[in-house]
Amino acid sequence: MSDSRVVLVDECPDALVEAVERRGFTTESCAGPDAVFDALDDGVGGVVLCGDVDTEFVSRIRDRVGVVPVFFLVTHGTASAGGSAHGSGAIVIGLPRTKKATAAVAARIERTIEFSRWASSGRDSDSLYRTVVEQSHDAIFIAQDGDFRFWNRRLTELTGRSDDELAETALLDVIHPDDREKVSRISETRRRGGDAPVSYEVRLVDADGGVRECAANVKDIEYHGSYGVLVSMRDVTEQRATEAQFRGLVELARDLVTLVGTDGRIKYQSPSVTDVLGFEPGELAGRRVADLIHPDDWERVEAVFDHALQTGADGTEAVRYRHRNAEGSWTWIESIGSNQADTSVGGFVVTSRNVTEQRSYEQRLKRYETIVESIGQGAYVVDEAGVVQFINEAALSRTSIPMSAFVGRHTSALRDAGYLAAEYYERVEAALDAILDGESTRERFEIELSLPEKSYVVEFTVSPIVGDDGEVVGAVGISTDVTARKRYEQRLNALHASTRRLTGTTSREEVAEIVCEAATEVLDYAISGVLLYDESLDALVPTAFTDEAWAVFGDVPPIPRGEGLTWEVFERGEHNLYRDVDSNPRRFVLDAGVKEELIVPIPDHGVFFVASLDDDSLADQRIALAKVLAANTRAVLDRVEREQQLRRRERELASQNEQLESFASVVSHDLKNPLNAAMGYLELARERYDDDELDRVAAAHDRMADIVEDVLALARNGQTVDEAERLSLGSVAEAAWTTAASNAPEATLVVDGDVAVDAHRGRLRQLLENLFSNAIRHGGDDVTVGVGPLDDRAGFYVEDDGPGIPPDDRPRIFEAGYTTSSEGTGFGLSVVMSVVNAHGWSVWFVESDDGGARFEITTESNR
Repeated sequence: MSDSRVVLVDECPDALVEAVERRGFTTESCAGPDAVFDALDDGVGGVVLCGDVDTEFVSRIRDRVGVVPVFFLVTHGTASAGGSAHGSGAIVIGLPRTKKATAAVAARIERTIEFSRWASSGRDSDSLYRTVVEQSHDAIFIAQDGDFRFWNRRLTELTGRSDDELAETALLDVIHPDDREKVSRISETRRRGGDAPVSYEVRLVDADGGVRECAANVKDIEYHGSYGVLVSMRDVTEQRATEAQFRGLVELARDLVTLVGTDGRIKYQSPSVTDVLGFEPGELAGRRVADLIHPDDWERVEAVFDHALQTGADGTEAVRYRHRNAEGSWTWIESIGSNQADTSVGGFVVTSRNVTEQRSYEQRLKRYETIVESIGQGAYVVDEAGVVQFINEAALSRTSIPMSAFVGRHTSALRDAGYLAAEYYERVEAALDAILDGESTRERFEIELSLPEKSYVVEFTVSPIVGDDGEVVGAVGISTDVTARKRYEQRLNALHASTRRLTGTTSREEVAEIVCEAATEVLDYAISGVLLYDESLDALVPTAFTDEAWAVFGDVPPIPRGEGLTWEVFERGEHNLYRDVDSNPRRFVLDAGVKEELIVPIPDHGVFFVASLDDDSLADQRIALAKVLAANTRAVLDRVEREQQLRRRERELASQNEQLESFASVVSHDLKNPLNAAMGYLELARERYDDDELDRVAAAHDRMADIVEDVLALARNGQTVDEAERLSLGSVAEAAWTTAASNAPEATLVVDGDVAVDAHRGRLRQLLENLFSNAIRHGGDDVTVGVGPLDDRAGFYVEDDGPGIPPDDRPRIFEAGYTTSSEGTGFGLSVVMSVVNAHGWSVWFVESDDGGARFEITTESNR
C-alpha cells in the first residue's frame, strides 16, 4: 500500500516507524499536532500520536479529510482512557514495549487503514467505519477463504487472542468443535448462493478454553476485489444464562409465578403452585383472585394492586395475605407484583412464596427479641471482624450514651472512649479472639466498666455464632451486672474473717466487741450493738456498742423484761425490721432520731441490732448477713458458755480429787493404824487366853481391814484420769486374773478377742480384778469368766456363767456398801463405777446368755 502515508506525531518510537514501513507504508513525522494539518491530503491513510487522547484533534482531522483512522498510543496506566474516547473517532492502543508488541500494533494499523479504504468506497462509508471500528460493542470481522482479514478490538477480547495470534489463526479454530460442521455447511451454502441463514448461534472457544455463546449475523461482501463475509458476533453467554435462570425460576423454583389479567383473573401459574398451594398446574386458570384470598386480607391486597394500576408503577410493594389452598384451609403467602398492563402481557406478573414458616419464625423471633429485651441482662452481637452489630436496651440502660455510639464500630471504641481500661480491653479482646478463631466455645470473665454515671463490675459470657457451613461468623455476649454480688462477696469474706476471730474468743464481752466491729466491716452499718441476757438481773444488758451507737443512744441501762423493742424480738425469737422507730411507742430510748432498726435475736443469749438515721436503708441483702452474723454469734456464745462450764467442772473435779486424796489419807492413817494396833493386842490376848470369842474378834478385824482397803481403793480410783495409755485388754485381764483367782484354781478365764483400750493401767486392772472377784465370790470356785470386745460399740464386756443377780437387787449393785454376800464388803462394784467415771466411760449390767452376770463398759469418753 505504497500509495498511503502514515503521519506519526510527537516522536513515536523508531521501532514502530520501522514496523509500519515494513507493512508497505511511507511515514512522515510531525513535531506536534498542529503540524499534522499541513501534511494532510488524500494520500494520508492514518495518523498516529504518542500521548493522551485529544477528541478535538480527531474532529478537526475528520472535518479536513473525512474518515481517517487516528491512533493514540497511551501508556498502560492510562490505557483505560479508551473507554472515555469511545465514539469520538479515536482508536486507543497501549504503547508497545516489545518488538512483538510493536509488530502487532503495526499490523493493526495496517488492517484498520485497509478497512477504512474499503469502507470509504461504499455509500455509507462513514457510518460503516464508525460502527465497525470505533463504536461497536460486538465483535466484527471480515473473513476470506477461512482466514481473518480484518477484525475489531472486541474480537480480540472475545477470543482472548492478540492481534498477531488472530492473524495466524483460521476462523474455524476459534469455533467450538461441535459447531464447526454447522459453520462450514452454512458458509459453503452461502458461497454457492444457496438459502443459508443470515443469523444463527455459534459457540466460540477462547484462548483459555472457555466457551462463549454468540449470536452471529453474516453478510456477503466483496472485500478488495474478492468474495468475503462481514460477520458481527454478540456475546450472549450471560443472556442465555439469564434466560436459563429465569426459565428455571419459573418452571423449577419454589416461588410461585402467577400471571393475573387486568380483569383480576388468573391467566397462568408456574408448576410450583403444587408445592406452594397444593393445586395442579392450570387448575386455577380463569379463577378470580378475589375468590381465593381471605376476606379479611382482600381489601389490603386490592389496594396495593389498584395503586400500581392508577400510578403506572412498574411494581408493587410486598404484601402478605392468606390464600386458600387445595385442602380448603389458608396458607400465608407473600407476593410482589410487576405491572405489565401496558405490555403484551396485559396484566400483573405476581411472584409469591409460602411464608407460613417464615411468619411463625418471625413471630418466634419477635418473642425472642422480647425475651432478650426483658431478661435484664446486657446482650451484644459482634461480627467476625469484632464490629458491634447489636446491643439491647438493658446494656444501654447503664448509660445515657445512644446505641449509635457503639453499633457499627469496633469493640476497641469502648477503650478509646475511656469506658474500658486497657487491661480490661485486653481481656475482652483475648476472649473474642479465642471465640472468633474457633479455639473456644465459651469464655467467661469479669471487667469493670467506668461509665460517666457510675462504675460497674460486669460478668461477661461470650459464645460463638456458627453459620450453616459450621464456620464461626460472629459472637454473642451476655453481660450481668455483678456489682452488688461482688460487694456481697466482699461482705461475706469479711463475715468469714469475723467468724474466724470469734472462734478464738473466751468471754461474752469479747464476742460482743467483735460483733460490733463486724457490723462496720461486714454490713456497712455504723450504728450497731449487742445486748446479752443477764439471768441475775433478768434483763438485756448493753454489752458492746459502736461509738456511733453510744453517740445516738447514750448510756443505755439494762433493759428489764418486757421493755422496748429488743425484748419483743428476744422473746419472740424472730428478727424484725422496724420502720418509723422514732414514732414507735415501744421504743426504749426516746428521741434518738433513729428511723429504722433491724433487731436479730441471738437465741438464749440476747439480741444483735443495727440502726439507721435514714429511711429505706436497711431493706437489702445485708439483712441476711446480719442474721448469719447473729447465728454465728449464738454458736460462739454457746461454745464460750460450755467452755466456762467445763472450766468450772474441772475446778470442781480438782477440788474433789483433793478431797478424795485427803479422805484416802484419813483412811490410810487414821483408821489403819488403830486397826493394826487392835490386831496386835488381839495376838497378845491369844497368848493369855484360848477362847472362841477371840476368833470372832479376829474375823471382825479382818473384815474391818477389807473394808478399809476397799474404801481406800474407792477413794483413789475415783480421781480423774489425767494421763492414759493404749493397753491390750487381753493382757491386762490375764494379769488381773492371776490376782483375783489365786484362791480359785478351778475357775476359768476366757478372752474372746482382744481390743485396744486407752486407760490408766493400774485402775483398769483394779476394775477387772473387782469384776473377776465378784464373779468368783457369787459363782463359785469353778465359775467361767469371759472377757471380749463389744460388737456394736467401742468397749468391752466381762461376763460369767454363775447364778446372776436377782432383778430386785440390780438397781443397787453399784451402791457403796451394798452386797448380797456375807463375805463381801459391798465396795467392789462401787470401785468399778469409780474407775469407769474417772475415765469418762459408762457401764451397764445385763444378764449373760448363760443366765449369769454381764457387765458392758463403753470406752467412748462422755467428758
